[in-house]
Amino acid sequence: MKNVLTLIIITVLFFSCSEDSSEEPLVQPLPVNSSEVNLAIGIKNDADLNLVLNTLNGLNFDIRQMNGFFYNSTTPANEVSNLINLLNQKAYINTGAWSATPHSVYFDQTENKTRILNSFFNMNVTNQTDLINLISSLNLEDRLSETKNICLSVPVGTQDYWKTQMMTYPFVKWTETFDQVCLSYEHANVISANVPTNGNVNQTIPIDITFGIYNGCGGFGNITETNSGNTKTITVTAKYEGCFCTQNIGTVQTTYNFTPTTIGIHTIHFLQPNGDLLTYSISIQ
Repeated sequence: MKNVLTLIIITVLFFSCSEDSSEEPLVQPLPVNSSEVNLAIGIKNDADLNLVLNTLNGLNFDIRQMNGFFYNSTTPANEVSNLINLLNQKAYINTGAWSATPHSVYFDQTENKTRILNSFFNMNVTNQTDLINLISSLNLEDRLSETKNICLSVPVGTQDYWKTQMMTYPFVKWTETFDQVCLSYEHANVISANVPTNGNVNQTIPIDITFGIYNGCGGFGNITETNSGNTKTITVTAKYEGCFCTQNIGTVQTTYNFTPTTIGIHTIHFLQPNGDLLTYSISIQ
């Protein structure tokens, strides 16, 4: 009897394994949000935005960034600045590293329309709803860009599965994976600093700094400094946020507040990535 039971169990296991091997791979469980691996998907230019967002929300994906979703506005040229101010009230547009500027929101004479060419970041459901309402309230026209793409966060180990699986959705054109968070910091090259020739002790002196960035994802990161007597060496770090960056080499401005505590000639060095120093002197009374 014992031998018969053993034979039955082996037979069941054999057919179970044989049957499983012929089936399609099991669908992975809904992922937990993760920022460790990024999956980019190309979106067809005429895809319905509500459908796209609802589908990704249903998969419980974290939408880190939306690029190429460009729009036309009927805003006249003399009101573009007001439109820029409105857009910069949105945290998913104005992130610090990115914002609406005259380069991304401008009036096009040939089309007689205002173009809005911004990316959207950290698109949780609240920000998605606000964007949809913004498009509706401003009566924005989709430019049907061929470069629409969305960067998602997926759990480690599932990127290959989702890279293939996402191609089954009708609004997806392509997929690609990035095995790192699309956020980096780089020592920036300081182009100039507005350092006055003199100032007063124990009073804050604002110094406007202009530094270079090597693509459209660049913005201000932080400032560090070292001090030796009346000599200060400053390092400016640029923050690059985003997986898809325009290749615009540009400049960014920030302000450093210098508060001298001693009287005399102070030297301020700005350390460059190649080790050179951009040097200024200021007389403190």
